[in-house]
Order: sequence, then structure tokens, then C-alpha cells
Amino acid sequence: MFYPNRQALGDQLAPRLTEYKNSECIIFCLKKSSLLACIELAAHLHAYIYILQYSEIADPYDITRNLGAITSKGEFVLNPEISQSEYEYINGDFMSIIEERKREAFSKINAEANPNPNFNLEAFNNRKILLFADVLKTSFQIQVALNILRSYKPLKIAGAGGNITSQISDKFQIDTAGCTYMDILPNTFFDDDHYFDQPDSYTEEQKISMANNISLYWA
Repeated sequence: MFYPNRQALGDQLAPRLTEYKNSECIIFCLKKSSLLACIELAAHLHAYIYILQYSEIADPYDITRNLGAITSKGEFVLNPEISQSEYEYINGDFMSIIEERKREAFSKINAEANPNPNFNLEAFNNRKILLFADVLKTSFQIQVALNILRSYKPLKIAGAGGNITSQISDKFQIDTAGCTYMDILPNTFFDDDHYFDQPDSYTEEQKISMANNISLYWA
């Protein structure tokens, strides 16, 4: 499915998520590239936004995929497409390299500006959480978000998206309360911007600022 821009995607998705409107839910934005759609969706639902922050770690055997990620708390999250036994095999051969990459990834996060400076993580307790991305083709970000949320007690965790793959739909069905989406992608050959006629009209810094102030936008 194609959209004029990312805001249009948020507008079109919102009517399918009326359960979350005025419930003080939190939209957990899985990708910074999805922020404009996320902001538009949050404005319709009167929701808060939390932006996922993590740093990827490349697989020493295959540089085309991620071995895992380090969260802002310094926790390692294994790529769900890699089994524990496969990880142990890779780690056995490259332990020192992987540990060094973990340290570098955490240092990178610490050097970045916090995209959620005013967000208290305890807000995840007793709230509905929507894991959201406008285009999602890998379950990696979902796994990182679920790892962060396991320390809290949300009322409900569900998925929301624009264009997603069948693999992502399955991941949400297995690990969350399900997913609301616009379309299933027939392939993954195209990058995210392919599905939008117009490019984003704001910088990443501007989008993060708007996301942090979203409650003022609809209050």
C-alpha cells in the first residue's frame, strides 16, 4: 500500500485503533524514521510516545545481518532470527570481538542525545502499549522493545503498523496481543521511503522534539 506521506499513514491507521483513544496509552515508536506517522497517530489517539533507542551489533560471520543490540540500559538483546545455539557457536569463535562491539555500542548510545528526556519508564506500568512502525520488515526492533518492557507491567502490549511482512504479523500474534496494520508486504525488496510519495518535511531532531511534546499538541 502506498501513501502520500507518513502523516497520511497515521491518519488512515487511527480509525482502526479506537480502543486506545483517550486511554493514555503509549505508542512505542520502533524506528525513528516512523516518527511522523507516529506523531500523527498519537495526535488522533491522545497518546504518549516513547522512542526506541538501541545500538546494533554486526554478526562477525555475516555483516549483512545484526547479531543483536545493546539497549540504553546496556542490556544485550539477541536477534530473534538467530537461535541461542547459533549465538553460542558464533560467540565461541568471536567472544572478544563481540564483547568489544558490545562496549562500543553502549558507548555510542551514551554519546547520543536521549530521545526521551522527560519520559519516566515507570509510565509503562498499568498502561496499554502499542509497538509501532510505519514500515516493518524485521522482528528485531520488536524483540528489543519487548526486552525493555519485560521490567514493567503494562495492561496490554499490541502491535500497530502500516506496511508489514507476514513474518512481523506472526511475531506480533505470538508475542503480543496481536497487531493492527494497513497492508501485508508481498516482498521486502524496497526501502521504507518507497511507499511514500513525499519525503519527510522535518529533520530527525525536529521530529523527536515534536514527539516529546505530543501531549501538549492534543491537550
